[in-house]
Amino acid sequence: MMLRIMRDFSLSAAVAGLVALFATYSGPVLIVVQAAQAGGLSAELLSTWIWAVSIGAGCAGLWPTLRHRMPVIGAWSTPGVALLISGLAQYPFSDVIGCYLVLTVLVTLIGATGLFTWLMARLPAPLLSAMIAGVLFQFCTKIFQALHGMPAVVLPVLVTYLLCRRALPRYAVAAALAVGILVAAGHAGSAPPVELTLARPELTWPTFSLDALVGLGLPLLILALTQFATAIHVLRNAGYEISPKSVVGVSGVISIPLSLFGSSGTNPAAIVGAICASPESHADPRRRYISGVVCGVGYLAIGIFGASVVALFALLPAGLTTTLAGLALLGTLASSLASSLADETEREAALVTFLATASGISFFGLGSALWGLVLGGLTLAVMKSRMPRSPHPVVAAGTPAEEP
Repeated sequence: MMLRIMRDFSLSAAVAGLVALFATYSGPVLIVVQAAQAGGLSAELLSTWIWAVSIGAGCAGLWPTLRHRMPVIGAWSTPGVALLISGLAQYPFSDVIGCYLVLTVLVTLIGATGLFTWLMARLPAPLLSAMIAGVLFQFCTKIFQALHGMPAVVLPVLVTYLLCRRALPRYAVAAALAVGILVAAGHAGSAPPVELTLARPELTWPTFSLDALVGLGLPLLILALTQFATAIHVLRNAGYEISPKSVVGVSGVISIPLSLFGSSGTNPAAIVGAICASPESHADPRRRYISGVVCGVGYLAIGIFGASVVALFALLPAGLTTTLAGLALLGTLASSLASSLADETEREAALVTFLATASGISFFGLGSALWGLVLGGLTLAVMKSRMPRSPHPVVAAGTPAEEP
């Protein structure tokens, strides 16, 4: 196994894994911190939380990556964590842990029984592609937001990327990352020292409340299944044959014990997963799995050191990481848009899905990706419903009717 990894190793795939790692921790971790502050959690519980989601994401990504040689990137539900900002203010932390435990058990059963595969088979592929495009659209537009906010850092990165796309397309993101780090280091002042300490996980015994299970657990379950569907479709769009049953089941089994330490469950990543599954990672799809190995090992290393290592990511400008991730996703955004609009009979429904997802709407604690699928599905159902045919042909004014 180790010899194969060394033989298949490439700089472009490794950089894609590092970009995915940076993108995961530069933004979602801030949501974790906000949720912890909303619930009044201690620094020890916050460190435990980050340890749990990092170890879970690392294991959930490395196992299928090494077994199937495809770039499966583990992640945790960012919208799910965002729900906790309000959820932790309403429910005791032990009730939240109880929701996590029930959620991960249900996800495992849905995956192991094949029910998830049945659900996936009934989701129209163009709508899933449109949903992916809507999510990626939000992410890619942050390139220009970062350019407006940090032109001195972002502009050299964009110029480097464009020049390398012309001459060395495989290493465009790698070159942009190197230039970005150099430019950011030149603009940064003296950074405070970061003390590395090992994480000391604290277990929280769950309690169960019907209000919490319905008000928090049900939206989390819907979000989890939606993210599984999105991530699996991203990999399939990239040409990988992946078994939903094995991925969902394995992720659920890994998540069950970690739920007692604050993990809401792990799933394959969609956005950062698209970075590693794209041609920018490597021209040969069989060698892109290296990005999953690099990212998974990074997850485990960060998890071991807990919240202290996260401080290292805070030293990089947020605009730099979002720009790099957005650049790496441009190709996937283009292919998702093309596949979603390819079928003329489903084009309008796919467009509704894309627009609703890209709008960022949120109702009842459920994010725009889910509502995009719902509204697109309703549009598709209306457009494909059999309309009553008129007994007489409608002839436009001034147009002679055809002879029988």
